[in-house]
Amino acid sequence: MPFIAALLNSLVLVLLFFWGLFKTWLGIFIAPLFNLEMLWIIIPVWLNWFFSEFFQEKKGTSLGNAITNGGIMVWVGVDWTRYMVRALSAELIKFDVITSLKFLLALLISGIGIFIVAEGIKKKRFVHFIGRVRETTYLFVMISPIIYGTVPLSLNVVLAIIIFAPLFYYIIELIDRYTPTPKSYEER
Repeated sequence: MPFIAALLNSLVLVLLFFWGLFKTWLGIFIAPLFNLEMLWIIIPVWLNWFFSEFFQEKKGTSLGNAITNGGIMVWVGVDWTRYMVRALSAELIKFDVITSLKFLLALLISGIGIFIVAEGIKKKRFVHFIGRVRETTYLFVMISPIIYGTVPLSLNVVLAIIIFAPLFYYIIELIDRYTPTPKSYEER
């Protein structure tokens, strides 16, 4: 009996931990409502995701879509940099290790976006896979609140983003699968 009680206690603790991570994950989605400046990048990202996901990428990512998504990556990286430079000059944030990592991430995202655009123009097939809108949107929606300082970077935040990424992916996959195919596909 003590073994079963200990096992149940451990199970409850694990479930509570995952519940906390899930609430953290949901909090990241609503974080832009607490920093309205972030909406200037999040709204275009969501709009691009919605129209691309359900009207263009329902049956796969075309080269044009991948290039467009690469362009969005460049734009998001530039916006993250713009925000951090402005916040540094207004002394809203300090230049420390975390801020340096944020700048590096913004540079990396822009660099990947430029790479996708350049390789897409060259018609490289792998661009179809790395320029998908669902994955890039998830990345931007999850990381923007950290860049903007609305969600503090922590191990739990990183775990929540990683652990629940498949949930986001498969919820959208189910919606995609069970919603009617747009008439725009019939025009192709």
